[in-house]
Amino acid sequence: MKPAPSAKPSVAPKQGTSKTVLGAVIVGVILLAIIVWSQSGSDNDDSAMPTPPASAEASAEATVEPTAEATPTEEAAPVAAVEAPSKFVALKSAEGLTLRWIAPTAMDGLTGYNVEIRANGKGDWNVIATVPADQLTQSVTKSDASGWTQFRVTSVYADGQTASAAVFGIPGVFA
Repeated sequence: MKPAPSAKPSVAPKQGTSKTVLGAVIVGVILLAIIVWSQSGSDNDDSAMPTPPASAEASAEATVEPTAEATPTEEAAPVAAVEAPSKFVALKSAEGLTLRWIAPTAMDGLTGYNVEIRANGKGDWNVIATVPADQLTQSVTKSDASGWTQFRVTSVYADGQTASAAVFGIPGVFA
């Protein structure tokens, strides 16, 4: 007896799935473009700041003019926007680490950065370097393999305001 011949499909496979996948990809790309476009507007300081009324602008302009009563001991005018450095990372180097960060977009009044460390995540922060606003790296030396060290970089503005980047820790003692 002969074995029964295998049944062949009588209907060709449906090709609709490739159209569905293509449609899903197009929708995903459009959604991604909308998200990126909406987030790109948030980097603009002008859109983030409320527009003051005309009377406030006029009074602000009037106070900018120097007066006979102005004294050299007056504090700096408040900075409108304060922002922390971003993408704060540590890169291994021959002597220890090179700390690197991206400057904040709020540059008006930025005077520099404080680079700080703290042993084992406890106690006060110690400033190990104060660098100018155009310096975006700082080298630190590893002195011991025990314990761990937390690192922080802080934007410092002319009016004394500060903003800190995300803190992270690395095994070892650094200075």
